[in-house]
Amino acid sequence: MSFDAISADDFRLLVEASPAAVIAAGGDGVVQFVNAETEHMFGYRREELIGKSVDMLVPAPLRQGHAALRQGFLAKPSKRAMGAGRDLKATRRDGTEFPVEIGLTPIETAAGLVILATILDITVRREAEDALAARAAELEHVNERLAQFAFVASLDLQGPLRKIAAFSDLLEDAIASSNQEEMAYASQVMRASALDARKLVDDLLTYSSAIYGEQQLEILDLREEIQFTLADLAESIAETNAEINVEIPATTFIADRSQFARLMRNIVANAIKYRKPGQAAKVGIVAVLQDDEAIRLEIVDEGVGFEEEFAQTIFEPFTPHPGKARYPGTGIELAICKSIADRHGWPISVKSHPGEGAAFFFTIPTLFTIPTLGEE
Repeated sequence: MSFDAISADDFRLLVEASPAAVIAAGGDGVVQFVNAETEHMFGYRREELIGKSVDMLVPAPLRQGHAALRQGFLAKPSKRAMGAGRDLKATRRDGTEFPVEIGLTPIETAAGLVILATILDITVRREAEDALAARAAELEHVNERLAQFAFVASLDLQGPLRKIAAFSDLLEDAIASSNQEEMAYASQVMRASALDARKLVDDLLTYSSAIYGEQQLEILDLREEIQFTLADLAESIAETNAEINVEIPATTFIADRSQFARLMRNIVANAIKYRKPGQAAKVGIVAVLQDDEAIRLEIVDEGVGFEEEFAQTIFEPFTPHPGKARYPGTGIELAICKSIADRHGWPISVKSHPGEGAAFFFTIPTLFTIPTLGEE
């Protein structure tokens, strides 16, 4: 069947079946026809639109300006697209606004000029574009941080590498003179420097993996995972006589097991490291139910603490932190924690005052909480 054989009724059915809203209006802007998609898109019945001004579909603050635009279009009517690359919006019956693209086609009829408007709701496309733009901006920021981190790490690596080079010369001299004491000392320093360099490289790889690495998400038991973490730290806890108090309900959540373990291990190890001189570390790990769908995990210590101003930068790997010269470590551990929390969508923060310890907080969406024995 040729197109010429399609009747007016058949053509009307085609317009009714269009996935785009189709509105026909006169030169005065009064609606003469709408298809089914127009009703669905805008929430009006067609009898509520026909005979009314098309301006009612324009956001209220823009209606006066839209009337002027219609007059400008009538002065020189032509087929044109509107909204491409622009923030063009329409409004539904309930007052909500949504982004659209509109095609206008002027048609001369026996009854006068008719403007055919084809309207596409581009909400889904715009959300996808916004999500892609946000992801691109996030990746750009991450790349900048990684580039800066690599630069700072390379500078930090130069310290142990210089020591290795210098003490290798000392070792050669000691071997030549058969000085056992000097040989042992040079070997000890070179080994310690090599271990420092390896630790820095390991932390760099961990930091990069926390941002870019694939996640193996699974359902975990919060209480069990924390106990596993403390078991990993058992040697450090025993050596420092650290006191760890845990109050965790039996609740499940979704996370990458190895990354969650790294996050908890770094924070608890940080609390043990920054204990007050001459005192054993005291650390409390408490979970507070926020609602039926989230739990707030708090890791609180009684260590040396730090000035409140550092709470904004403590998670950054590129900013000097208090006590860095007095305490061992690469200073990257908390940056790794922040990256892991960000990847999981867990807000993380810290509060501290000098001499009063520090408290780390992050919120985890939970699947369900298991009542303990005796609870209803």
